Parts: sequence; structure tokens; C-alpha cells
Amino acid sequence: MDINRIKTGINGLDDLIGGGFPKEFSVMISGAPGTGKSIFSLGYLYAGATEGEKGIYVSLLQKTTDLLDQAEIFGWDLKPFIADKKIEMLQVDSRQFDISNILTAVKEGKYERVVIDSLSHISFHPVPWKDVEMTYTALKDITDIIPDPKHPIVASRILTETFLTELKKIGATAIILSESGDVRSFERDILPESLVDGVIKLNYELTGPVKGRNLVIQKMRSTRHSEVIHPIEFVEGLGISILSP
Repeated sequence: MDINRIKTGINGLDDLIGGGFPKEFSVMISGAPGTGKSIFSLGYLYAGATEGEKGIYVSLLQKTTDLLDQAEIFGWDLKPFIADKKIEMLQVDSRQFDISNILTAVKEGKYERVVIDSLSHISFHPVPWKDVEMTYTALKDITDIIPDPKHPIVASRILTETFLTELKKIGATAIILSESGDVRSFERDILPESLVDGVIKLNYELTGPVKGRNLVIQKMRSTRHSEVIHPIEFVEGLGISILSP
């Protein structure tokens, strides 16, 4: 089957996932602080902008000025692309925001590449139950785990699924950042992973044979992908570069 793909801009990654992310996919980039999630995302937007593809970075976690400083460390000057409206850096107050406004910004800007930083701020956005549309068809599959269908985790799952579905309808290929630590979190990790099309884990190991930063492609629908752990390094001008295992 011929799949329309979008180049990731991450050195060495496209070869591991069949040539790039399938268009309109949502891909979770998961990792603890300091593993390179922001650099991964900025490289993704920068690569798209150099090819004439519009992108938006929606930050509910970091100041956009800090992100621009990070980009400059790797030799990426995003300011000309911002001036030409090829890239938008949208800083959103995580304490008070409207998810529909984010979707509207993506749609009206006709952005092909989208970064959401971070998923936890979307999936755990406080919303009255009456405002959450019951669209999740597999709700019955988790009622054994969470008997109350109005439990906040269930509402979170439905809200997250609705948000990702709307991004797909718009035609955006999205990177969704997710914080993870040494201990897996049921709410933050397991539920969202089942809703996205792909999952890439960034790790920083202090001991063992994979000591240092590494990357593993845990999931990528409709795509044969590498299943081994790949060491990574940060390179000026390239950002994240994937090495042979």
C-alpha cells in the first residue's frame, strides 16, 4: 500500500519508519525532562519550513522565547520563518484555555505540521462532563477497570480522542509531547498511547549497555519500523541525530 508520508527532519529517523510519518498521523514523543522532546519538535517544524510547509508550535508548558533560544543553539533561526508566517509559536496559558481555540488556530492557519506541548495539559484540561461528547466507541472496554463512566480518566480519554480526531480532520500531521518518568503513569501514559498513531520514546540511561540518550520506536501504525534501541546525539545544525545501535 502506497502511503503519503511527511519527512520528519530528524537525521536518521525516516529510514527507520518507512520514509517518514504517514500524513495526518498524530505521533507521541514521550520522555523525561532533558531527553530532547523540544529539540525533536523544533527540528520537525524547521525542516518543514525549509520545504515550504507551514507549522505551529502550541506551547502550554514553555515560554516561546525559551524555545527560540533552544533552536538557535542548534543553528536554527526561526525568526525569518515566523515573519513569513511559515511558523507560528503560540504560547497558551495552561491555567485557562479553550481547546477549540487551538483547533481553530491550526485550521485557519492551514498548518501542515503541528506540535502540542504537552499532551497532559490537553487530556487533563478541566471540562464539565456535559461538554464532552460521548464518541469513544470502545468505552465498554475500560468499564471493567473504571466502573464509573463519568470518572475523570474516562472523560480525559474521550476529550483526548476528540482533540486528536479533529486534528486529523484538519489534515495536520501532529507531534504530541508527553512527559514520562521512570514510573509509568496510568493516566498520562497508557491511555494516550492507545489513542495516537505512533509512539517514540526518548530516554536517558545512566547505566547499562545503552548508557546515554537513546530512542525507541514503540509504535507506528501502517508502518514497518525498527524495534531496537538506537543511541542518539545532539549535533549543531542537525538537532537530534540517530546512530546505529
